[in-house]
Amino acid sequence: MSNEDTVLKEAYSSFSQRLSFNDFQNKINLKTLGTDKWNFARAVQQFQEAIKYEESNPDLEIALLCSCAEALQLEKTSLKRFKEFYLRYCPSNLRTSPIKYYPNGKVPEITAPFGKALEFIYRQLRSVYIHEGTEHLKPEPIRNGIFGDVIRNKDGTKDFYFFDKMKTLEWFRQITFESLYVMLTK
Repeated sequence: MSNEDTVLKEAYSSFSQRLSFNDFQNKINLKTLGTDKWNFARAVQQFQEAIKYEESNPDLEIALLCSCAEALQLEKTSLKRFKEFYLRYCPSNLRTSPIKYYPNGKVPEITAPFGKALEFIYRQLRSVYIHEGTEHLKPEPIRNGIFGDVIRNKDGTKDFYFFDKMKTLEWFRQITFESLYVMLTK
C-alpha cells in the first residue's frame, strides 16, 4: 500500500460510519472540496489526534482541534482560516454555543453568538505555545467547572465570558467533526 493510500485510509476511519471508502475517495478527489485534499487529510489527522486526548489532556485536545481548522488553509492568517472553516461548513443547527457572555460587561448574560464563541475559543482556549503567541491569561474557575475570562475589544470595551470547559470542548469537538463532514460531502 502506498503512503497516499495509507493516509487516505487513516483519514477515512473518521467517516467510516457514514461513507464507504469508495465514496470517501471519490469525494476527497473532487476539485469541489474547497481545499487541497492533503490539507483536508492533515486536518482530519489533527482531529483524530485531538480526540485521543479527550480524557487525559483537554488543553492539548482543544489546541489540536484549532490546528485542524487552520490546516485547511482557507485564508491567509490563522484566525481567518480558523473562523472561515466553521463559518462556511458548520451546520446551522450546531451553531448555538454553550459559552455565555456579557457584551461590553452589560447585563444580562447572553449566549455568545457563533462568531464570538469561535473568537473566544481561538483567542483564549487554544494553546499559545503552538500558535503565534499572544497575551494569554489563564481563565479563573468560578464554580463547578465554570470558568470566567475577559476579552478586551479594539475599542477598549471588555466582553466577559463564562463557560463550562468540558461542555465547550464537547461542543467544539462536535462542530469540528461535523464541519469536516460537510466540507467533504458538500
